[in-house]
Amino acid sequence: MNDQTFKSFGDVLSGLFDSLFTPLIAVAVSLCAIWGVYLGFKFWRSGGDEGKRKEAKSAVVSFVIGVFVIFIVAVVAPYLIAALSEWMTNNPV
Repeated sequence: MNDQTFKSFGDVLSGLFDSLFTPLIAVAVSLCAIWGVYLGFKFWRSGGDEGKRKEAKSAVVSFVIGVFVIFIVAVVAPYLIAALSEWMTNNPV
């Protein structure tokens, strides 16, 4: 394969990511909002029951960590695709 093939593949992959980014973010934000409301309701409903409160708090912490990881991946993915494309273009097989 030549370096033009890798450049074309990188361009197509980058274009696909760019075109899907906005709809995927909209879906992800909607799902996060729904899940966040559910977890908030679960925490609120735990009342004075320490076991339920601990379980709800653990779920909220996991939710926040998950959202943070997804955000990092969404920010890093375009840079990673561009870097791999550039590397494959400059280092033909």
